Amino acid sequence: MLNLALSLLSSLQMGARLKETVDRSLRQAAIVGIAAAVLIAAVVFGLVAAYHALISVYGFSEAGAAGFLAFILALLGVLILLVLRLSARKTKTQPSMLTSPAEGMAMIDQGLGKALQQVSPLTLVAIAFAAGLLASRRR
Repeated sequence: MLNLALSLLSSLQMGARLKETVDRSLRQAAIVGIAAAVLIAAVVFGLVAAYHALISVYGFSEAGAAGFLAFILALLGVLILLVLRLSARKTKTQPSMLTSPAEGMAMIDQGLGKALQQVSPLTLVAIAFAAGLLASRRR
């Protein structure tokens, strides 16, 4: 009876923690969304200001200023993509524990062979049954 009450209390506490976590995540998502909108507005304002500065201060034509800004933005986008591609290559080249599925199966087969040498097959079946039974009762 006490175990049932404690498990119920624990599940209620986990539910409350989960609700707090979801609420906190929603607030953070809203704040990040607002910040992203303000940042986009700032970038647009800066681009318009740069366009007018190129026309009035440096004597560009309207088409020349627009083309120059488009070129700068395209160059910036290509540089960002290159940096992302280079950083992705570094993370993908981590060494793998297994080089092939056959090697993994061979390791399992060797481990099972060693276990069968140390313990009889009937004992292994009984241990596996008990482990499965205990695992199913925990849920």
